[in-house]
Amino acid sequence: MDLSRRSLLFAGATALGAAALSGRAWADAPAAIRGVMVEEAGQAVRVSMALSSPASARTMFLSGPDRFVIDVAGAQWVMPQGASGEGPGAGVVRRYRFAQHAGASRLVLDLAAPAALVRQELGGRRSPELRFDLAATAPIAAAPPPRETWGRQGRRRVVVVDAGHGGRDPGAIGTTGVREKDVVLDAALQLRAALEQRGQYQVILTRDADRYVEHAERVRIARAQNADLFISVHADSHRNGEARGASVYTLSDTGAQRAQSIMNRQNGDIDLGEAPRQGVAHDVLVDLFQRETTNRSAQFAQVLIPRLGEVAPLLTNTHRSAGFFVLLAPDVPAVLIETGFLSNVADERRLANPRERQAMAGAMAQAVDAYFASPQLYAASA
Repeated sequence: MDLSRRSLLFAGATALGAAALSGRAWADAPAAIRGVMVEEAGQAVRVSMALSSPASARTMFLSGPDRFVIDVAGAQWVMPQGASGEGPGAGVVRRYRFAQHAGASRLVLDLAAPAALVRQELGGRRSPELRFDLAATAPIAAAPPPRETWGRQGRRRVVVVDAGHGGRDPGAIGTTGVREKDVVLDAALQLRAALEQRGQYQVILTRDADRYVEHAERVRIARAQNADLFISVHADSHRNGEARGASVYTLSDTGAQRAQSIMNRQNGDIDLGEAPRQGVAHDVLVDLFQRETTNRSAQFAQVLIPRLGEVAPLLTNTHRSAGFFVLLAPDVPAVLIETGFLSNVADERRLANPRERQAMAGAMAQAVDAYFASPQLYAASA
């Protein structure tokens, strides 16, 4: 690679190799950020952060001027002696700056133009490196044609909206008796209305009334409809009544392994074209397919979070990962949205308000528009 087109700052030659920690020592030791790399990766710019151990990250875009911010919770900067706290960028990234900020390690990327997060890898215990791919977004006047809202084989994008719980399962119950199954059903209906009003999507609900739908059936619906996006709407509860705010979940590494196991047990199938139907090559392709699906889920989450933040409070570390069953489809990008905490008085009051639910549904619909308008997404799926 042309070294003039990338920026590299690492603490020694073994920066990517984490210190050997195990058991409780691994869990208790704060993650050390040992290096930052900014390099061009095709049409995007890849930002890599080398960590000694896994850590959670929260990201956000800021404007005026354009910036991309990465906060790594519970981590410490351990950079080469004499490092100035900033470095040069590449492509759309003009430069980067790093510092400790409010209990987290913050990396700020100064952008030459508005950009979008097109891919991220949050690492794991074996490889705790964080990677984020950014690409410049075109000005509105040069936006791609409306065909981008059309999905596989020239059809309208299919969005499956899943209202959690229902029927015999009320879900969380608020301090004044507000039931999760009721508020999320209304939010799902509001989201369907907002998307259908655009005339660009086929919207399918896993339930449109107060009835219970098995988790496996919700996933089956999304896969049977060859969905381009799956959105599961929920409300949370916590023994700490102070907890409040919305959050967005995508599939965790453990969940991805569980998904593959379920696929194998159920003789599940993914359309891999002319590829082998079984054997090592098939397994590798399925794994790559799942990774791409997970990355697209993360892309939608990053588009969604700031829009939710405009209409509702957000939980700290808003983008989270888990192995929820409804996220397990290996070929459908999926997110689970916790709209707030019914165990919190303010959140319960907000979620019980039809106007607030409509505002959240509108924010979700705007995120769907932005996600499918991504030139990088369209190029990958055309």
